[in-house]
Amino acid sequence: MVNIEKKELIIASFENKVAAFAQKHGTVPPDSKVLVACSGGPDSMALLHWLMATKGEGTEAALAIGVACVDHSLRVESKAELAMVAHYAKAHDLPFYPLTIDAVAAEQSGESVETTGRRLRYEFFRSICQAEGYDYIATAHHENDQAETILAHLIRGSGTAGLTGMQVIADDLWRPFLGVTKEEILAYVKALVLPFAHDKTNDEPIYMRNRLRLEVLPLLKEFNPNIVATLARLGEHMGQDEAFLTAEAKRKFNELCIVCTKKESGTPYIELKRNEVAALPDALFYRLWRYVFGLFDIKNTFSGAHVAELRQVVKGKKRKQFMCSQVKVAAQYDIIQIGRLVAFDLKMTQYRIRELRALTWAGPAVEPMPLKNGENLLIPRRLAAKGPEIRQRKAGDRIVLTRRDGRIWGHKKLKDWLIDRKVPTEERDALWFVCGDKVVFSKVQPKTTTIVWDEQTSEYWACSIEEEK
Repeated sequence: MVNIEKKELIIASFENKVAAFAQKHGTVPPDSKVLVACSGGPDSMALLHWLMATKGEGTEAALAIGVACVDHSLRVESKAELAMVAHYAKAHDLPFYPLTIDAVAAEQSGESVETTGRRLRYEFFRSICQAEGYDYIATAHHENDQAETILAHLIRGSGTAGLTGMQVIADDLWRPFLGVTKEEILAYVKALVLPFAHDKTNDEPIYMRNRLRLEVLPLLKEFNPNIVATLARLGEHMGQDEAFLTAEAKRKFNELCIVCTKKESGTPYIELKRNEVAALPDALFYRLWRYVFGLFDIKNTFSGAHVAELRQVVKGKKRKQFMCSQVKVAAQYDIIQIGRLVAFDLKMTQYRIRELRALTWAGPAVEPMPLKNGENLLIPRRLAAKGPEIRQRKAGDRIVLTRRDGRIWGHKKLKDWLIDRKVPTEERDALWFVCGDKVVFSKVQPKTTTIVWDEQTSEYWACSIEEEK
């Protein structure tokens, strides 16, 4: 009887703590459709049970719940773990979406296996959301994960934004367990006698996060036994400061900004009042420019080095310029001009590949062109094993050189190719290219047919490249 009462107390205490955290930090709207990212570990199994018991069908929240599980093929046990989650979902009549990937084989240049796995995992989750109409992806990140995240960002030299850690709700992600610890989750799982798997690689110091959890945090606990809660609280305080300063920077932007249009091209650009920008304190100066660059949909990290350069441009007595990706900043007299706005929302055109198909072709001297109606790209499969990729340029890229009939006759550094064509420096990072495994085939030109003919093969990819609407 004592054990039963103790278990009931553990369960009630845990669920009350999660509810109190949600009341303070927010939760998803009632009747939302939520996809649970479930690995089969104790954290995600606890999340799945908690959602069904307190937020699922028949509750006030009335969430529609689905379950997604990814087997990364990194451990022999992973197949059985996916089967366990599938069985649990079926037993509770929940939609189940499995995926098996080979994270090692899918690893891209410069990516760790861990990063590759995460990228593929979230691509899968979001594809389900789009296809099945889910509003949120629920993950089981908890207070210990938050502490590790903030500590990792601190070690990397992050600013205030990085020290805020993970948010409870960030776009389509929902993390309702950020207010409870790993120990509390384990106690909850054991009290409920939930099935779960244990990933032994979590106990090995093979990744940075593992080393922080297994080596660094235990050492810090010797100085502060409550270090996990302390770091989580730091993130909360940083979040409050960051929200205020970001809002103030936006207010300053609206106060100091004038939107203009070039007469000759009709292209909009921004002007800022130079003296007022120069007088901003560092905290607002940095955030103002981070906001400006964010308007251009820049994915590059906006660094302290960029801020230092911008300070020099703004303070300089002579005309100076600063360029980063597709943003050009020029300071002259009492104004700062920020250019290369394509449309006022400043988003770059995106492209997609449609209806990729494999075919054989002996070349223009033997057979007619094999492209079907609507197709505008033909490339050799031996240079793009998995098909063409549309991306922007990278350091070291080389482009194939072709004759009029498309036959490859050589290669050239992409940088030199762009220089030969007199493409302005500030525009090069905004261009999209059709690429293979180790080569660039051409600049993306949806209205032009691109043929790359390789005399060493008869196996080709054909497809159409379209501008995303």
